[in-house]
Amino acid sequence: MLLAGCETFVLPMGEFRTDLAQEPFVQQPLASAWISVPDAEMVLARLVGPYAEQRILLTNRTALRGDNVVMLRAHGADLATNGRFQPVKYLASLDTDLFPFGEIADLSFFSRTDSLGALNWAEWSNNAGLTCVLALRRLDGATRIVPAGRSAMDMILRNCIHGTADEALIAAEPTQAGFAAKTKRPGDAPEMLSPLAGPRP
Repeated sequence: MLLAGCETFVLPMGEFRTDLAQEPFVQQPLASAWISVPDAEMVLARLVGPYAEQRILLTNRTALRGDNVVMLRAHGADLATNGRFQPVKYLASLDTDLFPFGEIADLSFFSRTDSLGALNWAEWSNNAGLTCVLALRRLDGATRIVPAGRSAMDMILRNCIHGTADEALIAAEPTQAGFAAKTKRPGDAPEMLSPLAGPRP
């Protein structure tokens, strides 16, 4: 069921992937992140066809290759037409090294439900305190604030740490993924920035 469903594209898949390859990410302030993430080092954003995307780069204190990153793709003005979350299709469009995880179809996933819905993740460990997670979830307007003009947001988290899987999953938990990066003043409600706002260098 995790991999089932269909998704609507404005462009044929081949043209969409070409557009993805040609459209660069632009750095934005950390305060513009769509979710609140511990150890965020950089926020990158772009608009491609029907999608607005952010990549939030996290601190990596391990010697493993690849980035610790939260990948977010917001899309759809109508929740009813978004289709189901298709992580295989999402991952196929990325140019990110998700080592030590290979093909998603070959991975074994854990699953649990929280206030944001279903969270699915795979784990890897060297059995000496180094742990990696690959987490997947769909967020929508029924469970959280999504960027302006969008009705759903897909998340992929790759995080490798010296610690436990629960610690590596923190960025995907409701306490982080349910809120924007910062508020304007103490006590303010979280505010989501429009993905259509011009990225700032």
